[in-house]
Amino acid sequence: MPSTNIHLDAFKNDLIYLIKKVKDIQPNLGAYIEHFHYNENVIIIKLTNGFLKVNELILQNHQIGIEDITEKELVQIGATFEKTLL
Repeated sequence: MPSTNIHLDAFKNDLIYLIKKVKDIQPNLGAYIEHFHYNENVIIIKLTNGFLKVNELILQNHQIGIEDITEKELVQIGATFEKTLL
């Protein structure tokens, strides 16, 4: 039986939650497909209709309860959306 990395699942759930929050501001975002690290600080989230870029520090601070993601940060994340052409 394959093992599940619970930390990756929690991280994925946090990203899906983040996408839902950004969708409140930018409703044209697609659904989560996968994510990967672009560099040390940036995570690329592949959506059904494009990509988002997220600074990993924002997500880490949110995960460990240091600070909530602000409206300004949600707008900035939404602004990174790049729609893919079908």
